[in-house]
Amino acid sequence: MRMRCEVLVTVLAAACGGSSPTSAAGGGGGGGGGGGTPPAASVTMSEYRFSPETVRVAVGSAVGWNNNGTTSHTSTSDTTGIWNSNAINPPGPPPQTCPYPPCDGTPGGSFQYTFTTAGTYPYHCAFHDALGMKGVVIVTP
Repeated sequence: MRMRCEVLVTVLAAACGGSSPTSAAGGGGGGGGGGGTPPAASVTMSEYRFSPETVRVAVGSAVGWNNNGTTSHTSTSDTTGIWNSNAINPPGPPPQTCPYPPCDGTPGGSFQYTFTTAGTYPYHCAFHDALGMKGVVIVTP
């Protein structure tokens, strides 16, 4: 019986633990949501832009995205299947007149992805791509 309780706690913790990808950039194992290791580069999502728009990291480094804006955003690779954060919500409730959806007001979050293959990785916010919310991660050997 004790084993079942431990498994249940593990499953619940994983279900509540935020976003983490299941595969690494370029298809080489690993990927990853953090595990307590700070990212080599951080990107802020705020008011329909990524800041900085371009980040440079070495192979094996993680990039973290944090939403400090007033609406939900994503970090989504332009190449399907590399990474997709799903919605990263703002740190608090949106203003009463949220200009662009989604405006759900749930607590904020962050996302981290580890790049295991050198290359240039353009990405966008799936909700605000039309507003020019785009960025690039450049991964060097």
